[in-house]
Amino acid sequence: MSIDPKLLLSNFPVIAGALGLLIGGKTILVALVGKLCGISIISAIRVGLLLAPGGEFAFVAFGEAVNQGIMSSQLSSLLFLVVGISMALTPWLAAGGQLIASRFELVDVRSLLPVESETDDLHDHIIICGFGRVGQIIAQLLSERLIPFVALDVRSDRVAMGRALDLPVYFGDSGSPEVLHNVGAERACAAAITLDSPGGNYRTVWALSKHFPNVKTFVRAHDVDHGLNLEKAGATAVVPETVEPSLQLAAAVLSQ
Repeated sequence: MSIDPKLLLSNFPVIAGALGLLIGGKTILVALVGKLCGISIISAIRVGLLLAPGGEFAFVAFGEAVNQGIMSSQLSSLLFLVVGISMALTPWLAAGGQLIASRFELVDVRSLLPVESETDDLHDHIIICGFGRVGQIIAQLLSERLIPFVALDVRSDRVAMGRALDLPVYFGDSGSPEVLHNVGAERACAAAITLDSPGGNYRTVWALSKHFPNVKTFVRAHDVDHGLNLEKAGATAVVPETVEPSLQLAAAVLSQ
């Protein structure tokens, strides 16, 4: 009710410029943060576009600023209009992010998906769920001992890096029975689960225990409580990440 539509016509250049600064600035800022947090640049831009519009709290903040004499009522009216228009643009910004992703990322991801025919010759292999730092170390150890394995990850940059090293790394959710089937889970002997999120680890253990009970699951837990939940879900062995480095460090100290 505080928005004055007449201001849009009388101050269109100012409002358009402010709107562009708001959406463009927030998109760039959030995209940079997303990139620093490890997601792909396309996904980071999508997140930036989704979070670029202003929020309803701006109306509260601007109203209080006027009451305290920090901001003039004319300026707050202009900002009300900018924030309101940006919120109204949210569906189109989301659609634009989806279009960017479909143009630049979808083709690459499809080529990284596991295909059953590519893994039908594997038997008694290891499935590495999560190709991060721990998963890469496990893959290196298995490669040195000529033990067959396949790896899954939902980050396309990790998958592409593994493919560049000629490793059998595929894009896919390891908590999906269909994806696990495509990497030959019914013929696998074990799975090493090293996902970044506790929920992802739990889903993967549960999916393997329910659909592929022949696979022994060795999973990294974020803490002891998380490890107990994973054991209840059917994990064969659990290693809490807070305990394992401590034991290694203690062993190194004791050996000296």
